[in-house]
Amino acid sequence: MTAILPAQSPLALTNLVKRPGYGTVGTPTKFYVNHFRVASFPDVEIVQYDVQVNAGADTRGLIKKVWNSSVLQDRLGESGKPVIFDGNRLAWSRGPLAFGDELSVVVDLDEGRPERPGRSNKHRVLIRKAAIVSMQILEEYINNRYSMDNEVLAAINFLDHLLRETPSKRLIAIKRSFFQSQDASPLDGGVEAWKGIFQSVRASMGQLTVNVDVATTVFWSSGPLLEVLTKFMGLRSPEDTANRLSNPNGRRELRRFRKLSFFIKYRGPEHEKRMFIIDGFTEDGADRTTFTTKEDETLTVAQYFTRTYNIRLRYPSMPLIKTKKGASFPIELAIIQEGQRYPYKISDRQTADMIKITAQRPDARINAIRTNVRTLGWDNDPVLKAYNLRIQPDMIVTDGRILPAPVINYGPGSKKVSLQPQDGRWNLIGQKLALPQKLESWGVMVFADQRRTPEQVIQNFVRTFINVHRGHGGEVTQMSPPILYASAQRDMNTNVREIFNAAGNAVRKRPQLLLFVLPSRGAEPYNSIKAACDIGLGVCSQCVQLRHVEQAKPQYCANVDLKVNSKLGGTNVFLDKNCYPLYNKEPTIILGADVSHPAPGSGRASFASMVGSIDLEATRYAGIVNTNGHRVEVINSRNIQVFVTTLLRQFRSNTGKVPGRIFYFRDGVSEGQYQQIIDQELADIKKACESLSAGYKPFVTVVICSKRHHSRVFPANRNAGDRNGNVLPGTIIERDITHPSEYDFYLVSHVALQGTARPVHYHVIHDENKMPVDYFQAFVYNMCYVFARATTSVSLCPPVYYAHLAGQRGRVHEETREEDSASLVSGRTGGSGNEEPGEVKDVKPLHPSLAGTMWYI
Repeated sequence: MTAILPAQSPLALTNLVKRPGYGTVGTPTKFYVNHFRVASFPDVEIVQYDVQVNAGADTRGLIKKVWNSSVLQDRLGESGKPVIFDGNRLAWSRGPLAFGDELSVVVDLDEGRPERPGRSNKHRVLIRKAAIVSMQILEEYINNRYSMDNEVLAAINFLDHLLRETPSKRLIAIKRSFFQSQDASPLDGGVEAWKGIFQSVRASMGQLTVNVDVATTVFWSSGPLLEVLTKFMGLRSPEDTANRLSNPNGRRELRRFRKLSFFIKYRGPEHEKRMFIIDGFTEDGADRTTFTTKEDETLTVAQYFTRTYNIRLRYPSMPLIKTKKGASFPIELAIIQEGQRYPYKISDRQTADMIKITAQRPDARINAIRTNVRTLGWDNDPVLKAYNLRIQPDMIVTDGRILPAPVINYGPGSKKVSLQPQDGRWNLIGQKLALPQKLESWGVMVFADQRRTPEQVIQNFVRTFINVHRGHGGEVTQMSPPILYASAQRDMNTNVREIFNAAGNAVRKRPQLLLFVLPSRGAEPYNSIKAACDIGLGVCSQCVQLRHVEQAKPQYCANVDLKVNSKLGGTNVFLDKNCYPLYNKEPTIILGADVSHPAPGSGRASFASMVGSIDLEATRYAGIVNTNGHRVEVINSRNIQVFVTTLLRQFRSNTGKVPGRIFYFRDGVSEGQYQQIIDQELADIKKACESLSAGYKPFVTVVICSKRHHSRVFPANRNAGDRNGNVLPGTIIERDITHPSEYDFYLVSHVALQGTARPVHYHVIHDENKMPVDYFQAFVYNMCYVFARATTSVSLCPPVYYAHLAGQRGRVHEETREEDSASLVSGRTGGSGNEEPGEVKDVKPLHPSLAGTMWYI
């Protein structure tokens, strides 16, 4: 039971890569990080207990009631020690509890209330001593003398729950975050954004830290259910809601309200504390739902409320709420309980509002973090004192560096062929694209009324776009591409085929590009256009918004031109050879991969995407996508085999060389899955290489890239920050908050236009290429300056960024069901409720003509 420290060599601490050293290039600078040092942690034996209520399958709400019952708390309190509980199955104490190795208690939650025949509220609780949590092992781990294992994880897990014990009693706790309603901001659709506190224990170099940040999540609005329903449906009045719910199609939107807690007031104040849970809704309204009374009289629910409570329902035709215990309640009398998280994907409009709410400039973010620390009140927390956990209240000041910006190269005839950007951005005016493409065969289709948008408006935009492309070094031989207006009477494939044929016939050559003018940013007709071009016709497509076409600004056309040139096979900008560590070295392919998941409750498949560089300068990337099971994070073996072999063949086809090295950048993986990536994805990559040619074994480096963390970096002096107070591009942190022994760093590579810059955490988990630390960090940072569609350095290294874009675009290749397509058209995401996972089919294949192009950009 007691954890024993195994004999380990300090040279073999982990299966992942050890840190080979620290970088030295760049300007040394001090930075604040939102981590706080743990000054002391428990130095005594921590005993872990298993807790089981009944058969172990009860809801957390019931478990919480049982745990907090006076009967159980009195027995636990006999030891005089605060007991920490995770709310489910684990508990901890400082030393053994008085009852010994096992405690069995029956808790009657109805004790003191009148008995209800046939209904028992008694629950058996079994608590067993399970293990000893060793703080000594955790100390050895952070001092690089012990490797990560289950005992280290158990110690960190205990400390996390120790930290949340007190705040969870006065705030609403969601995992490691805490919220209260006073920090709520209303959003569209009957929901609210609540700001709260995030805190988590982190094991870092030679110390434990507590990471504190601002957390934001979406909750249901509290108050009358009918009002929330009206907002959720986007209607003006309760009368409109009642009318919508009177027909079966309108009732589908009620699915999202299942499992919400509510209370009622019409029975008197003593009933307001009793909570009910929505299990569903009736087909009929209160005026048609009947039941038989004890006096054998048949009444409608509406009649019952009039007779019993003197309440005449205003909307008797609306469905009734059903609870699991068989009770029914009118929607108009239910009141949603405060503090219930909204578990579905939010809409585009809600997302935009969330960004406005959460975007805080660095000074405001620091103040909010310091306020959060005061709210947590570590110094006055009795539970932390009992366990001797002390945390310093000041942010850690760490040593970091600011890497120099790379030199980037444009084409001959540029105002500046070579330039070194300042503050992560530069201007395209006067610059020639590095490898501009010739535009010979193209056409334009307009999805707008010709009377409102005459052809002269489109022609003006076309002239501006041509001038911009030529101004950036491109050649245009088709100066008057055909312009057609889409017909609402024809399906999308027919419309797209028409402009495809017109563009090809105009110059007797296969079209290179189809330009589509769309009235808005909605999912349709965008998705259908992309599917028709990517799958059916094999032609590059570019969508532009009508309002920008009407304005025909050169700046907008320049942004479009960056995408068009990339899709046609061109390169917009190169890294200077002195800033690209792989220049003139052994041929190297850069792979980027991502797995995206559908909205919670959706039955759609997860999606895997991978891109691979197809030139020696790593500026152009081919992309491939496919479904990847249901909510499966690791890319399956079949996908890896197809992805890697396809991309390797395209690299060889374009360069005439076989790569001897592979750098694999992987997004979206949690720390607990790093070993899985090595055991499965890396192994499959090697098998894919071997399948191409016996003995083909390129050196592989695997890097995990993550933005899903709460670490933030702030300049400790003005010289290290920009005018908004953010750190400068090139800021790199590799001490104090990084892993105790493994090879990782935090990098800010972009200019944050709003809010506080979020660094990307790069973690090298496998390294056969052994690139020196300074070279590798420069390699990652410098790549951020050659993202194809920007004239700024981007926040995430391009291979991962492109993989993410390919995954988003590849969704339109999916074999979707009708309801999925309908949700895309309407703009409502996440489905109406929980859907059963459907059969996972492969996506429709990309047309061969687009293989090796940046079709997703």
